[in-house]
Amino acid sequence: MTAVPHPGAEIPSHVSAHLVREFDIWTEISTAGLDAFKRAADYHDETPPIFYIPRLGYLPGAWVPRRAEELRRILQDTDTFSSGSMPFAQMLGEDWKLIPLEIDPPEHAKYRALINTLFSPKRIDELEPTIRLRANELIDQFATKGHCDFNGEFADWYPTLVFLRLMGWPTEEAPTFVRWTHTLIKSMNPGEVVGALTQIRDYLRERIAERRVNPGDDFTGYLLASEVDGRPLTDDEVFGMCFLIFIGGLDTVASSLGFHFMHLARHPEQQAELKAHPERIPNAVEELLRSYSITNMRRVVTTDVQIGDATMRAGDYVLISTELGNLDPAAFSCPAHVKFDREDAQAHMAFSYGPHRCVGSHLARRELRIALELWTKRIPTFRMNGNPIQVRASGVFGVSGLQMEWDPAEVRAA
Repeated sequence: MTAVPHPGAEIPSHVSAHLVREFDIWTEISTAGLDAFKRAADYHDETPPIFYIPRLGYLPGAWVPRRAEELRRILQDTDTFSSGSMPFAQMLGEDWKLIPLEIDPPEHAKYRALINTLFSPKRIDELEPTIRLRANELIDQFATKGHCDFNGEFADWYPTLVFLRLMGWPTEEAPTFVRWTHTLIKSMNPGEVVGALTQIRDYLRERIAERRVNPGDDFTGYLLASEVDGRPLTDDEVFGMCFLIFIGGLDTVASSLGFHFMHLARHPEQQAELKAHPERIPNAVEELLRSYSITNMRRVVTTDVQIGDATMRAGDYVLISTELGNLDPAAFSCPAHVKFDREDAQAHMAFSYGPHRCVGSHLARRELRIALELWTKRIPTFRMNGNPIQVRASGVFGVSGLQMEWDPAEVRAA
């Protein structure tokens, strides 16, 4: 890799030339296709511990730490590396925040405590029958056909239906939410993203207003009945929390499902392992989360700081690439190999790290585990049908074009 800046990209004067890499990391990874995560792993052999890229999709350039040690340090140090850098409100010319993601400690803790209650293991246990029901209903629709569009018939719909149940909103709205998620997360066109943001904002505001008039026993109703600092939450605070759950709860699970099931389709021996030993599924979920980590976040530097050779100035952006941290050979032995018996699989940072660790991790794990349980129980050995696969590398990595097939004569009922 060359250290020459990308033509036309402005490299800050404080960035040493030997740390600059002339590529967009997301473009490089996505063009690797089925080898996308191998390409990510290669950076550990090809780049300095922290390097600088002049562009990141339609976002400005950023520092890229590749080692788990530095990534954890940055995520833990919220004074120096602020999370208040998401572009959604700014794209609409507004001033709300994704709460508690865009609020740093100590203010962060009181909002986080409100949401923790709704995503506790006990609450997820109560939700499990609904999760299983939705998954089985979707599988029922294609099992005996012997094939399916994995994203279009299962992965996109499964977490969306669970999300709508959690929020207390009509499941008939699922097609709209799937469309919004596709545009918001997957489009690299700023105009399309703003259009989707506007529609999502208007919908959420309307639902919040309805719940103020007609309180309900659901996520929205809970927030409207909650207090922080002895006062009710404002409409902007409720909206920011609902928007965060929307973003965090839909495409992240759908995209993880795509990579996890693509891996199993390419490795029938590991499918057979889980079919024969379903008790291994929980650890398999952790190992697949580590091996195919999909979330990428940004932090903004608040004060000048030196990390290794990198001189970071206030206002610089830092890319938090969880896939790089989870493929770090200094953190995991043979990180490019998927091993369901890996003892340290749960040490991954797929759900981030530190104060802003994913609040919905218990729900995500449960959805992923149930999907693996039901597919390996009901669907015979499945494989990809040879359709071209496209990998999306952006804020949330994803895979599309995933067509699965199997022997319908061997399908088992729920």
